[in-house]
Amino acid sequence: MKQQIVGSLSDLDRLESAVIASAEATIGMLKELLNSTSAFNALALLKFGEIDRDPLDSTRPLNIVEQLNQSFTYLASIGAARWLLAQHPECLPLVLNLGTAPGADVESKCGRFVAETFAATHPDSNDKLRRDVAKVAALTGEHKFVFFLSPVDTRRTAPTGVTVIRLDHPILGVLASALGDVDRALP
Repeated sequence: MKQQIVGSLSDLDRLESAVIASAEATIGMLKELLNSTSAFNALALLKFGEIDRDPLDSTRPLNIVEQLNQSFTYLASIGAARWLLAQHPECLPLVLNLGTAPGADVESKCGRFVAETFAATHPDSNDKLRRDVAKVAALTGEHKFVFFLSPVDTRRTAPTGVTVIRLDHPILGVLASALGDVDRALP
């Protein structure tokens, strides 16, 4: 289930709806947890328990840290696929390799492009942007991309042949209003 074949925008809508459904199930469980146990017990259950949900299967238990990371990385892959379909509609179907599925995160079956995607508090966190640019530069494809989802909008240079794109997603507007100007808050 971690490799998804995308034949239309409705496939991307379905995937995004699954991520949202899992988030909603988790929030319901979090509300119950926070109302039924001590603060430290709640934190321990969040850290060590599988009380949350897989982003693509709201019935499968998962650790909250894994759910957070996977949910936003999946949203980045979905956003990248939307962008790529708008630019290259002739390249359907697309392959999304989510989670630990092998291959580039997004690739066209026609072989015209490959893309890596990630979500992070800052594009330079854990050197992720540089590592993904290096990874995609070594892949075969006419067009090579790295897409990222982050509240920090930074312009980055990449080697010739690799395009770096910060994805726009409604959740970033929510973060901006909740956190203030994160560009000034982060080094």
